[in-house]
Amino acid sequence: MLMSNILEQLKSADAELLFNCPSKVGQLSLRQTEQYRFLEVDGFMQSVMDLQQPTKACLPHAQVINLAQLAKPESILMAGLGGGDLLRQFASPKGTKQFTCCEICPDIIEVYQKYFDSHYCVNELQLLQEDINDFIPQCQRQFDLIILDVFAGAQQPECLQQESFFQECLRCLSDDGLLVTNIKVGQQQQLLQLALSLRRVFDKKVLMVPVQHCDNVIVFAFKGRPFAESNAAFASQLGELNSTLLSPVPLTLGELQACNVQREGGELELWHIKNKN
Repeated sequence: MLMSNILEQLKSADAELLFNCPSKVGQLSLRQTEQYRFLEVDGFMQSVMDLQQPTKACLPHAQVINLAQLAKPESILMAGLGGGDLLRQFASPKGTKQFTCCEICPDIIEVYQKYFDSHYCVNELQLLQEDINDFIPQCQRQFDLIILDVFAGAQQPECLQQESFFQECLRCLSDDGLLVTNIKVGQQQQLLQLALSLRRVFDKKVLMVPVQHCDNVIVFAFKGRPFAESNAAFASQLGELNSTLLSPVPLTLGELQACNVQREGGELELWHIKNKN
């Protein structure tokens, strides 16, 4: 099944209904085909798990978020649980990773624990029924990676439009920490305002990657150093990462340069990378 049409094929598939109930974030539906188990909220796809390869990134936005593995995080804070797609992607038998996950909906937590959580291994998981907008301002810990993948159907919380919230995220990152945000773009002006806010908070160290086949943009904001010191080094690291993934990150240097500000020499200005080529 090609990633470009996985959403359409799953929606039209003859799938068995495993779970269906109203919740505080919308109508939850869990279905399963011979190969996939998938969770929808109000008809919007939230999670897809390949039953034969549970750690595989199935959805296009999840493939792009895998880019954050270049940061080699040991402690991760995630907002938005769904079916645990990102937990499975970032869980690894190598090294110690500590996960804290905030999920506001108790029914999603129930579905995850019943239908998804036996499909990966992680050393430590703290699963909280809590709003990330309440958790972050009170948090006294720091994380190597914060992932904000928060949707209720097609809607996102207002905190993702507030610069003060991203300031709190910055405080909760370790010195070389990375913030990753999945944004569904309704208008270009909305994306521009988000980019300006993150550039101010993260001293312009921001990388924006549009997701193929949908209206999402994945934003990477670096508290410390970026992934690489040059575009060529980044391309090399991305190639090495993709060689280890079941679903490679669908990204080329040309696509990056087409959607981010560049210097005259071709380096990505938003990264503030010194050109050593």
